[in-house]
Amino acid sequence: MGVTGWAPTRLCRLACLVGIFLLLLLLCFSSLRLQLPSSTCIWGVRPCRWIGGVPPSKEDAERKPPPSASPPSAATGAALLPQTPSKPQDLGEGFQVGRLQRAFADSLTPSGQILIREYLSGWKELVKFMDSLGAAFGLISGETRTKMAILQENQRGPHGAHYRTVQSMVRFELARGLVGFQSLPAGRPPSGCRTFLRLHRALKWLELFLLKLGTSPEDADPSRMCADAYQEALAPYHSWWVRQAAALAFLAMPSQRELYRILNAGGGDEDKGLRRLLDTVHSIAHVYNATQELYAAHGMLALP
Repeated sequence: MGVTGWAPTRLCRLACLVGIFLLLLLLCFSSLRLQLPSSTCIWGVRPCRWIGGVPPSKEDAERKPPPSASPPSAATGAALLPQTPSKPQDLGEGFQVGRLQRAFADSLTPSGQILIREYLSGWKELVKFMDSLGAAFGLISGETRTKMAILQENQRGPHGAHYRTVQSMVRFELARGLVGFQSLPAGRPPSGCRTFLRLHRALKWLELFLLKLGTSPEDADPSRMCADAYQEALAPYHSWWVRQAAALAFLAMPSQRELYRILNAGGGDEDKGLRRLLDTVHSIAHVYNATQELYAAHGMLALP
């Protein structure tokens, strides 16, 4: 079926938007009622349980949340990492693709070191871009903010020197048994390596989408491009429910013309904006490939 036939009718889009709204209401209510950590759903690999159907595992049922008033004990190794932050950091002024490109270009040094601070600066721009795609992407950008805040707190914590680069973070957490190749003990704060892996997987999705956007004909459907990129990069790690919520969000995306306007917000001719977009994809791909090689070398690409 061609792109034109695939695009939903106006009535179908309206129905989908209503469905998204109701699904997000149910999601918020259920996640609050079950008190599930957000990291187990969107960027995690375990089944998401916000809409029922899949009972909690024995490990999850027995896991007790750490007390909020006092720090976890050193016996669990939690003293090595800070607690998960509760508030995401303000992302500042609006999205600029030039800033996005520079951040990812600066995050990879000539020697191949991946600088976490610069990497997160690139993600700040990507979150702004996702926010511009509409309210249906709010859940995804909110999850991303949470992951970013965890890594930022690691950098500000007592062991912040070990969280300057991805390489030093991997060495530090592997040496102290903080990664958890099977599972993490109850009460232990999130692993930096696991958290970074969630962002790494999501980065591939956005890299592929931006590449498709920059190389597709003018009449291509952004909803289809985004869905195809998602199926290739992120869908294998998500539950059925998450995949359906994502599919609905993609249907509500802006038009290709509107996306070009967002990506070329700084002004300039369209050809220059397109070259800037492809340069951005190139910078993102370099960082992604370096991370992929590092995680593969340590057998960490399939962390739960």
